[in-house]
Amino acid sequence: MDRLRGSVHAVLHAAFIDRRRSRRSVSLLPDGFTPRMLVTDVDGTLTGGDHSLHPAVAPALARLERAGIPVTLATGNVRPIAWGLARQLGVTGPLVCENGGVVWDWRNGDDVVRLADGGRARAAAEWLEARMDGFDAAGIESNAWRETEWCLHTREDDEEMRRLLADSEWSDLCIVRTGFAIHLSEPGLDKGRGVRHALAARGIEAAEVVAIGDAPNDVPMFGPVGLSVAVGDAFDVAKRAADVTIHQPNGAAVAFLVDAILARLTV
Repeated sequence: MDRLRGSVHAVLHAAFIDRRRSRRSVSLLPDGFTPRMLVTDVDGTLTGGDHSLHPAVAPALARLERAGIPVTLATGNVRPIAWGLARQLGVTGPLVCENGGVVWDWRNGDDVVRLADGGRARAAAEWLEARMDGFDAAGIESNAWRETEWCLHTREDDEEMRRLLADSEWSDLCIVRTGFAIHLSEPGLDKGRGVRHALAARGIEAAEVVAIGDAPNDVPMFGPVGLSVAVGDAFDVAKRAADVTIHQPNGAAVAFLVDAILARLTV
């Protein structure tokens, strides 16, 4: 993987690309690197702030699938929503849901794999409700289907949550804020773990994969992959962690990345 990252060359659309780990002018894809899979976040990456898909996303992912490169959705959202979206988009990669807690290669008929139990996270939210004014332990609507974590509204004070939980039986739980929710989960549960599990079942090495995202919960999946990409309107922490930032926002950046991958296939 380091060899691939060190082999970058020449500028490709330099106005749209910023590589954080090199001072040289570089192309979007490292020399000799053609990914076997694209792993993409959903909210904030395929969609904008209103949760609607960017119009460039569906045709771009369809082009990539037709070229034989499967697309995996890696999302903080729940399995029913990810499954419905995957069906509509026609993508064929495994689903990585709830920030890595749920992995389901439904296209291959595999069973659902749950890498954690969300019971403690929910109990911690209920405990916090008794100690924080106005705190809503019921959280966001999709908790009705959540299996391995618990999500609170972004209006909650996550710093106060951390302070209170530090002296509780739930002190080991992780709190991650995204643009759409505050995720409360077991330690070690993240998209990196979920993606690695999904790839192993497919016989694909992480170094053969490109991942794109926008938020702090995407950072754990950036580390193991061959190329990590942040969209232009990503959180600063995601931009710092990514190998490349494409300056276009959300779905436009995804389409730009797909075009770069397809161009590599024709070289």
